[in-house]
Amino acid sequence: MPRFALAPALILLLPLALSACVEGMVADPKSPKISQRGTCFAYVATEADGQFSLITGKGDGTRAPAGQKVGPMSAEKVDAALAHEIEVMQVMPECLAVYSRGRAEARPAPAPAG
Repeated sequence: MPRFALAPALILLLPLALSACVEGMVADPKSPKISQRGTCFAYVATEADGQFSLITGKGDGTRAPAGQKVGPMSAEKVDAALAHEIEVMQVMPECLAVYSRGRAEARPAPAPAG
């Protein structure tokens, strides 16, 4: 079998192999993560009744740091609260990075601990 016959097969299989390597990775590996110590976070979560909650906190190095949940509130109120929280976090010296996720990417609110 000539060596040139393998080249087209490798060219077709290489993108598949590379995509398997990056599956599950964040789009930007340098973007802040709430699990990083010093990362302040604010994100919107959905509630069962169609309302929203705002969860804020500061990463402490654990996979799921504790946060403070405020809500439920309307879409307009949660948008305003998120914008205000981001402004505050950007000037706080203890916030080494800021992670935020708005209503467009909202997921169900986490269950209360305990």
